[in-house]
Amino acid sequence: MILLIGRYEYSLDGKNRLAIPPKFREALLQERASRLYLTSGLESCLYLFLPSQWNKLLENDLKVFSLPNKEQERAFKRKFFAEAIDVELDAVGRILIPHYLKDHAGLHTRVLVQGAGSRAEIWDRKKWDAYNKSKVLPAYRTVSRNLEI
Repeated sequence: MILLIGRYEYSLDGKNRLAIPPKFREALLQERASRLYLTSGLESCLYLFLPSQWNKLLENDLKVFSLPNKEQERAFKRKFFAEAIDVELDAVGRILIPHYLKDHAGLHTRVLVQGAGSRAEIWDRKKWDAYNKSKVLPAYRTVSRNLEI
């Protein structure tokens, strides 16, 4: 399984094009694929999947999306899949971010593309900084007390 790791800072251009890190493009080539899957993510970011990771997410009859509250499950699936799009890299390794996804993540000019293991996440830099400070760092400190790695 290919893991997507690392953090890369890019600028979203005026036409909503975003560079994909070379390491992530290499992973796409390893899969002999030309398209990635992009959709709305949680906590106001976007999720970017390699084809193999997207297919794994959909395995087992979408059980990963199963919730006790079926109305919430349907609502989540509607947004997640309706906003999903397969994106092709242009000649210089950029993808086009649709306006509705740009709005979902509140993307402005400064954007982070970062690995999250089985997917990449695309964050507005200011939103990431706030989320990192309020959620990630406290969770990291708490969890680190119980891990030995």
